[in-house]
Amino acid sequence: MDVFGLSDHATTLVLGAMLILTFYLFGRRNFSYFKELGINGPSPVSHLGNLIEIQRKGFTSVFKHWRGIYGDIYGVFLGVNPNIVVSDPEFIQEILIKKFSNFTNRSPFLGDEISNLGIPATKDDHWKYLRTVLAPTYSSHQMRAMNTMIQTCADTLMENIGKMAESGTGKDVKQSFSAYTMDVIAATGFGIMVDSQKNPNDPLVEKAKDIFKISIFNPAIFLSLLLPSTVKLIEKSGLSRTVLGNQIYFRKFCRQLIQQRKEIGVNENMHKNLLNLMVKAQLKGHEKLDPEDEKELHLENITDWRTKRGITDDEILAQCVIIFLAGYETTASTLTFFTHLMATNPEKQQKLYEEIVEVLGEDLPDYDNVHNLPYLDMCMDETLRMYPIGTALDRQCNKACTIKGVKIPEKLTVRIAVDALHYDPKYYPEPEKFIPESEEAKSKQIPFTYLPFGGGPRMCLGMRLAKLEFKVAAVQMIRNFKILPTEKTENPLILAETFLLAAKNGVWVKFERR
Repeated sequence: MDVFGLSDHATTLVLGAMLILTFYLFGRRNFSYFKELGINGPSPVSHLGNLIEIQRKGFTSVFKHWRGIYGDIYGVFLGVNPNIVVSDPEFIQEILIKKFSNFTNRSPFLGDEISNLGIPATKDDHWKYLRTVLAPTYSSHQMRAMNTMIQTCADTLMENIGKMAESGTGKDVKQSFSAYTMDVIAATGFGIMVDSQKNPNDPLVEKAKDIFKISIFNPAIFLSLLLPSTVKLIEKSGLSRTVLGNQIYFRKFCRQLIQQRKEIGVNENMHKNLLNLMVKAQLKGHEKLDPEDEKELHLENITDWRTKRGITDDEILAQCVIIFLAGYETTASTLTFFTHLMATNPEKQQKLYEEIVEVLGEDLPDYDNVHNLPYLDMCMDETLRMYPIGTALDRQCNKACTIKGVKIPEKLTVRIAVDALHYDPKYYPEPEKFIPESEEAKSKQIPFTYLPFGGGPRMCLGMRLAKLEFKVAAVQMIRNFKILPTEKTENPLILAETFLLAAKNGVWVKFERR
């Protein structure tokens, strides 16, 4: 009998079992986190946390599902990363407004040296400075100056919808609206006419089409959730470029724009679009700034950032890409969902048409007169209530605090479940139905139960522009065409499991001239 052979075999089995157990326990090392805080939530799986259930139910419904089980405040694990999820409006107000100094920054997201300079990713005074540079682009004065450019883009959109009406057939309308919003962003933000609406295969729209179809099971994202300590390594190795995808194309495009604008120069008579404002905010010699040189500037307040530092080339590039992509996608999707709701709610569409005819007559929509269309506002707001393009907001706690008796430790991510909030029957009695509210009902709305643009100082910077380009297109479309369902029109829509909300099978409608 080979006693020594058996002993070796047993030792191997024991070591293997110990290794597996160690690996399993290592993957559960954070999982007592919420129990210690007295916070309930779904049970996590070693290493994966709650990712399996998120994948099974989908991002578009899982937080609504969990709210029904665990209430308005509970804890989940994205991999081994703890997140407290909230859909309580008082708690949200504390996070976004009252205790903003404790929750100034968004949680870090996998990127690279350029994407980490975009305004969503920047922190503290860096974020505050960039916001002061970008904010003038979206003033009331600037919105009025953009009217003509937006109207020109809307005219082309109406020509394309007219062709759809003449064909008599249905079409997935997302690409048409994507081309429209791409043209608007290019004109208003960068002072260029790309006319992608007249070229259905325009590379700007083609490259942007799948830009936000990001899955948490992308290898780089998945690894960063399982092993957060590898994030810096992933970013330096270039693996994070699998997350960036076609952003690289837009960076090349924007670099060329920046270079051309610098060669032309920016003067006081030029339109104050986003790119011009950023180029003007640069300080000579600081186009590229080494971190060690930046430390020597002793930046103590925003005035110091403006007068001693300025904005760098890489920061301009990062903001250009963000505005191009986020501005294009969000408004295009909102117009797409609005069109679906008009097609499936003909009585609401007729009421909106009558308001437009009565209030505007033959006048073109502009920044001032669209404010006189309250039912249009209600239809837009209800579209964004049912289909919030960003289904969640997040903030990272930078200083421990207690909110409504719940302890929030430093570095914990607070995830605000916007979709769960918008579908909570406590605030919206029939959440699955499209019910544009009356002014009276709107005035009774509980604060922080409606967050399609976020809230507080870090709310969406481009909200005014998004609303204006939406309203101009909506008015012209409803005024000139009836929107009708087709045999391919889904009701309700099946939603895709993507980073930003989208219809899985497209939004199919047909148009008929009035």
